[in-house]
Amino acid sequence: MAESFYQYWGKYRQNANNSSYHLLAYHNLDVAACGYQIVKHNYFNSFELFQKIGFLSKDKEQAALWFAYFLAWHDIGKFANGFQKLFKHNTPQLVAPDPSKEYLSRHDSLGWWLWHESLSLNPEIQLAQYNQRIMNLYDIWLLIMTGHHGKPPELLKDIKGNSSFNQQDKKNASDYIQAINQFFIKDNKLQHYPQFFFDKTHQEKLNQISWLIAGLTVISDWLGSNEQLFSFNWQVMPLSEYWQNHAIIQAENAIATLPKLSSVAQFKNVKSLFPFIERPTPLQEYALSCQLSDKNPELFIMEDVTGAGKTEASMILANRLMSAQKAQGIYIGLPTMATANAIYQRTANVYEKLYQAGSHPSLVLAHGASYMNSNFTQSILKKDHISQQKYSKGEQSVSAECNEWFVDTRKKALLAEVGVGTLDQVLMAVMPFKHQSLRLLGLQHKLLILDEVHAYDSYMVKLLEALLHYHATQGGSAIILTATLPIFLREKLLNAFNNGLINKQQTLSLNQSLPFPLITRLNYHGLTEQPIDTREEVKRQVEIAWIADIETGISKIEQSIKQGKIICWIKNSVIDAIDLYQQLQLTLNIDTDHILLFHSRFAFCDRLQIEEKALTWAGKSSNSEIRQAKVIIATQVIEQSLDLDFDEMISDIAPIDLLIQRAGRLQRHVRDKYGNIKPDNKENLSKDERDPPVLTVFAPPWQDEPQKDWLDNPAFRNTSYVYPNHAYLWLTQKILRKQTYIKMPQEARLLIDSVYAEDIEPPSGLSEVYYKEKGKSLSHSSIANQSVLDINSGYRRGIDSYWDEDVKLSTRLSKDNIDLYLAYYNEENEIIPYRVNSEYAWEQSRVPISLSKWKKIENSIKQLDEKSSEKIRQQLHKPQAIIVLVEKGKDSSFYSKSLGFYAN
Repeated sequence: MAESFYQYWGKYRQNANNSSYHLLAYHNLDVAACGYQIVKHNYFNSFELFQKIGFLSKDKEQAALWFAYFLAWHDIGKFANGFQKLFKHNTPQLVAPDPSKEYLSRHDSLGWWLWHESLSLNPEIQLAQYNQRIMNLYDIWLLIMTGHHGKPPELLKDIKGNSSFNQQDKKNASDYIQAINQFFIKDNKLQHYPQFFFDKTHQEKLNQISWLIAGLTVISDWLGSNEQLFSFNWQVMPLSEYWQNHAIIQAENAIATLPKLSSVAQFKNVKSLFPFIERPTPLQEYALSCQLSDKNPELFIMEDVTGAGKTEASMILANRLMSAQKAQGIYIGLPTMATANAIYQRTANVYEKLYQAGSHPSLVLAHGASYMNSNFTQSILKKDHISQQKYSKGEQSVSAECNEWFVDTRKKALLAEVGVGTLDQVLMAVMPFKHQSLRLLGLQHKLLILDEVHAYDSYMVKLLEALLHYHATQGGSAIILTATLPIFLREKLLNAFNNGLINKQQTLSLNQSLPFPLITRLNYHGLTEQPIDTREEVKRQVEIAWIADIETGISKIEQSIKQGKIICWIKNSVIDAIDLYQQLQLTLNIDTDHILLFHSRFAFCDRLQIEEKALTWAGKSSNSEIRQAKVIIATQVIEQSLDLDFDEMISDIAPIDLLIQRAGRLQRHVRDKYGNIKPDNKENLSKDERDPPVLTVFAPPWQDEPQKDWLDNPAFRNTSYVYPNHAYLWLTQKILRKQTYIKMPQEARLLIDSVYAEDIEPPSGLSEVYYKEKGKSLSHSSIANQSVLDINSGYRRGIDSYWDEDVKLSTRLSKDNIDLYLAYYNEENEIIPYRVNSEYAWEQSRVPISLSKWKKIENSIKQLDEKSSEKIRQQLHKPQAIIVLVEKGKDSSFYSKSLGFYAN
């Protein structure tokens, strides 16, 4: 009679007409075979991970088999009778249900409990040389294997474990492990334990990379659960026969669906990447000429003015770093969706040149799906390829997890060879988010390019420190780009990377008086800080003018229109931007073809169109006819990464670094007096024919000794909410009134340090809010620190509750955004997304708004009924999505194509 462990199902499919099942032992071998093939063929650089823990280059077969051996344990929690009861059947070949047993915990956590509380104590499954060190080794591996659903297993109490398993279950599990041992170990497929398994150092290294192996485990499980690739089998046969005739063959077909690694191209010259560059900027010259010696990780911080060619310099350096085998791919992290869109467009034109001809590198935008590259489609990701097996409430099936991950391109971008998106997606890799191990796996051998890092608050900075620390420990390199970086922030980022680089706490000593622009480079050889020049065209002097009322600003816009110029007013809040846009239409009667509103609260499809129109009107290639008498009212979405060039600009008062950024969009390119771009040649350097640039700042009347109610004027109320440290605004106003100009790059350090220096004293009337906000920053850093994984301790839970589904973690502490999806009923009474005729129509119909705002207005907005909404949520894999109804082709009471979401 066959061993009783063949009586347990691993997967089942059940419908009204029939049901079928796949034996647990075979499913475990399917997954094990996938892991074997992944390592054997070095997908995701998996064999390199095993080399880090002691396997030699000649040991690939052994490493693949050891991974397969441990994977064969991954679903031992399914031996629980409580779990087996989920499949109601009358099949005598399967284990009979035990009415006394319940399924109170997930099968992954039950698997860890079974190992730790039962199997590890059973001498019959102990192998040769089995001792405490090997027990510790198995503890590490079994945490990884049983945590195959994207998070480490819960450490269960005995009452939950014993309520799920009866004694026969435990015996059958033990019999199964003995059979696995026989198959993998004693049938000469594996040698006895490699000697390095006993080393303490080996186990420390294994802990460090355990999160990456957990990512490989998830992918192996997803592949091995694909019923299109692995057919169900209930016929009993020896494990060796199933492995040879079924599992290993089907696994080879399965891994063929994974994306192939593209071959990196050797760097040639700047023209090969950017044919339009006639004369490299000083920053780009550095990227072209700096010496790259070894394969060890490096951090570069490039500080230069807006328009200095930082993006192109980073790609030049990226190509050289990849050529030097320091990276195989790139992830570009930006602060906002708008900045990610802009950089995506520029990256799309160059990324294929980083790889050899004939390669098909994948490029994915990590928010929204409108630009997903067709080369990154894989058969394992299609919804109908994986069975929709249902587990208990609160526990997703493998198919649901796989679909949820890959339907969301924000997640998929981290596994693409080149990903562009917000920083949030990569920060989630070092936080207890489900499937963060896949994010870490995607980061392996990636060059991180982080742009606009000055835009992050103390909470995100602490998360970024953790990311840089981890990336350095794994041998990863990074490039940080910024125009306005306070010294204290540069110190934080450098020390985080350095402590990962040298694997110990050490504070770097930085030169506090270096000029701007500056290149900072950190590697095993030490720290170098190199001042550089910037190109003449972007050296600028922008005069500062002041206004204290809206009417004066409107008069300035009217005058600009009469002169045929293009002008932008940057407001600090969406509400203020919408109000000003409507006021201008009423008072100046501007034709709708000449005024544009641009903020973050548009449906994604509308926002893309607005972004494209803004670039058409004010981009580098715009001409006098296109720019004639145009007005753009925008929020902060316009101040970073978008290559825009306005003749005139008004800005609400904002902290100094943001005003510098905004001023960088004022007369950004050299033009004639009509607004036409001038040819880039030596004769035309710095000879813009327009009137000298003036940034007009809308701010309260100057007060030498401001009181706490300094911003209580209704015109500045929303500004006071957006920038709660009012002392920063006053200090900005103080230094700009004193200097009267923004001179870049000469005064960059002076301006920034006059607001952000650590030893600065605020005016007495604003000291309370200043220190209150400083205290909040410290508190936020502490909260972020608690939210970061202790990766060196291995794949295990830290603060256990953080892994719970109900615990809301965020990469942005101050943001409580939710997603609204616009939809309407068509003539057939079907629910149709607002954006039609698109493969990603629902994602492009998404509008982000704050939860607090939604709570105020939700009762006044028509929503889809709950039953229909739930169907769409399941389709979107967004359990919190809210579906709101509009009329096709018409403005609603809360949303319009020109205003966006405007309900208050």
